[in-house]
Amino acid sequence: MVTWCTWTYWEYGWQPIIDLESSVGSKDEYPTINIQSPPSALTYVLTYPFNRKSKLALKRERPNIRSMGSATLIKDLEIDPKRVGRPRLDPYQRLLGRFYEQLFLLNALGQTRDNHTTSSWELDATRARRRRFLQNLCYICEFKKGGSACTAIGLEELDTCYNFCVASNNETDKIATFLQNVLNVLRATAPQAGTNDTCRESKFFQLCIGFAAERIEQESKCLRRNVKDCLSKLNRQNAVSGSQLIKWLQTAIGFDDHYGLCKFAHDDRHSDHMNEILSRGLEDERRTGPTSRRSSFVLVQHYIGRLAHHIRAIKELLRDTQYLSHVLDNYAVCKIYAPSAVPPPIRDSHTNLRGILNRMFKNNDSERKMLEGGLLHLDKVVGIFKDFLRPYDGSLLDVHAEVQVLEYFYKMQKSFAGDDRFIACTRVMVSSSHRKIWTKWSPPHVQRFDNENPAARQQKDILTKMTQDLREQVITHVLQRLPSNRWHPDSITNITDVRQFGISSDSLEVSGAETPKTPPSTYSRIHQSRSNSPPDTDLSDNLDAETEFDEDSGSQNGGVPLFDST
Repeated sequence: MVTWCTWTYWEYGWQPIIDLESSVGSKDEYPTINIQSPPSALTYVLTYPFNRKSKLALKRERPNIRSMGSATLIKDLEIDPKRVGRPRLDPYQRLLGRFYEQLFLLNALGQTRDNHTTSSWELDATRARRRRFLQNLCYICEFKKGGSACTAIGLEELDTCYNFCVASNNETDKIATFLQNVLNVLRATAPQAGTNDTCRESKFFQLCIGFAAERIEQESKCLRRNVKDCLSKLNRQNAVSGSQLIKWLQTAIGFDDHYGLCKFAHDDRHSDHMNEILSRGLEDERRTGPTSRRSSFVLVQHYIGRLAHHIRAIKELLRDTQYLSHVLDNYAVCKIYAPSAVPPPIRDSHTNLRGILNRMFKNNDSERKMLEGGLLHLDKVVGIFKDFLRPYDGSLLDVHAEVQVLEYFYKMQKSFAGDDRFIACTRVMVSSSHRKIWTKWSPPHVQRFDNENPAARQQKDILTKMTQDLREQVITHVLQRLPSNRWHPDSITNITDVRQFGISSDSLEVSGAETPKTPPSTYSRIHQSRSNSPPDTDLSDNLDAETEFDEDSGSQNGGVPLFDST
C-alpha cells in the first residue's frame, strides 16, 4: 500500500494534505512528483508517495521551491485578477508584506542605486582615533568574502572596564575568539607602541594575515582574473608604452604568499602604474554604457586597494594603540547573537499589479496610471516582474550584524565609550552606504505585535516610513525614466584620502553607523523630489546588467540600509 501526499502552496505557504491510500506503487505509472496548475495561478499541487510511518518527518520536509527552479513555480505576475483570496488579516504580516513588496520592486528596477556615499564628521582626535581603531578591528575580523563574516563592533564604557560588543552575520563565535586574541596582543604592544619593535609587529602581521587567509585568497583570485583580462587587452594593442605596465601586472599575480601580495599592493597603491590603470579603466567606461561590465582595469585598481588595506589596517591598529591604552588596560569581549528574524515574505493572491498599485496610491491618484504604464513597458522590454517575484522563494532572512549591535545597545541601555554613538561595521548600512539593494535582511522579530507593545509601535513607525521612502524611489525611478547605475562592489577601494574623520590619515576611507539618542525611527528620511513630468527617454535603459559581475558579494549577504533606504 502506498499513501499519496499532496502539498499545496497558497497564501499561507506549503500545506501537506494526506490523500487516499492506493495499492498502486509503480513509479512508472504514477510519477514520483506531479506538479499541477490549479485554477488559481498562485496555488500549486505537489503529489508524491511517502511512508505512512514517517508522517512527522514528512511535515518537516516541505517542498523546496528554489530547488524546483523558478520556471516551475514562479508564474508571471498577474496584472488584474478577477478574484483574490481572503484579505491579509495579520497586521504584522501586512506591514512586512508591504515593506518587502516595495523593496523587491526597487531591486527589480536595479540593484545598484547610486555610487558609494561616505560621511564626514568634524571630530576631535581622540574620537577619530577610537572610531578608526574600531573600524580596523572589524576589517581584520572579516576573514572571508560574501558577507557571512561581516563584523560589527560597539564599544561600551563602564565605570570599571570597556566592553567590545561584537556581532557577525553568521560567524560570531569564531570572530569573538580572534578579537580576544588581537586585543591581548595589542594590550601587550601598547607600552611599546611608537617604537621600532619589529619582532612583535611581525607576529601581529602573521596573526592577522593568517586569520584572513580565506578572504585574501578570494580577493587574489578576483585580482588575477581581471589582471589576465587587462593583459589580454594590452597585448592586443602592441603599444610600447604599455610594456612596463604589463611587467607590473605580471608581478602582481606572481606572488604565492599572502603577506607578500598584500605588501606589494600596499607599497604600490599610489604608484604611476596604479594611476595608469585607473586612467585606462575610466577611458574604457566612457566608451561603454552604464549597463556594461565594469572595466577590468577599474576592478584591478579596486582589488589592489582591498589587498593593500590588510596591511594598512594592521599598521593603523598598531599606531593607534598608544592612544587607547586606557581602553585596553581593562576590557572584555561581549558576544552578541542575532535576534529572531521575521518570517520570509510569502507571495499570496494579493501579490498582483493591481494590488501593488492599490497599496501605493490613494484612489484617483494621477500618477497611478503613469506608473502602471511604465512598469508594464519595462516588463515587456526587460522582464522586471520576474525579477520582482524572484525573492519570494522562501529563503530565510537574517538580522544584519550592525542592527544586532544597535538593537543590543538600545534595548539594554548601554553607554557608548566617550558618549560617541558609533557602531563600526565592515559592511555598513547607515549612514554611509554602498547604495545597493539586498533583499535578505530583516528587522528584529517582534513577538507580540499589538498597540500595547512599545517595540511593536516603534517598529511599525520605522517600517511605515521606510516603505513610504521605497515607494517614492520606485515612483521617481519609473516616472522620471532614471538611467541605470553601473554596478560597483559593495566595498570601497580604500585608496583615496577623504580625511573623513577630521584628521589626516594614510588613505583612510572608513564609514560607520552613528546611533541616535532617539529611537531608530529617526533614521528614515522621506524624499519629495519626484516630478510629475518625466523626461522623454526610453524606459528600457533603466536596468542594471550587473548580476554576473557581482564579484565582491559572494552570497546574498550584502548590506541593504535597513534604517536609511536612501
